[in-house]
Amino acid sequence: MTEEMKSSESGQQQPERILLVDDNPTNLQVLMGTLGGKEYKLLIAKNGETALKIGRQASPDLILLDIMMPGMDGFEVCRRLKADPDTQEIPVIFLTALVDTADKVHGLDLGAVDYITKPFQPEEVIARVNTHLTIYRLKKDLALKNEQLRDMNENLERKVAERSQQLLKSREGVI
Repeated sequence: MTEEMKSSESGQQQPERILLVDDNPTNLQVLMGTLGGKEYKLLIAKNGETALKIGRQASPDLILLDIMMPGMDGFEVCRRLKADPDTQEIPVIFLTALVDTADKVHGLDLGAVDYITKPFQPEEVIARVNTHLTIYRLKKDLALKNEQLRDMNENLERKVAERSQQLLKSREGVI
């Protein structure tokens, strides 16, 4: 089941989309309460399959992912997200009750950008979400600027080649 909650809009064109994935309705309510007053569009998935579907369709800017879920666990969801070219760049933060260092390392090895243990402090979640959204936004901006720079460089090289041809023809005409 999927529910959407749109926060109040800011001056931004579109609010950043955060996918919350947890099978426990209470945990989802706490997360919605923590992030709901911010400038985000919150997307909800209550299982791994739905999370993958929403990840592909909605292309969220960040995913907060529980690990211990029936069926497909969060580790498998993360592995599949990172294996899919359409979703591999979406930052994933594990938000789970698992506190063992081996679980944290495993999650980070799968491609997660962060790992928050439950019970969590709302301020910590907000700070980490803001940090990773900023990093994601800057990475996207950098990729766009690099693409624009490549296009400008190709255009410049084409103009230089055209001008070189013109100068060569002009030189031949003089000779």
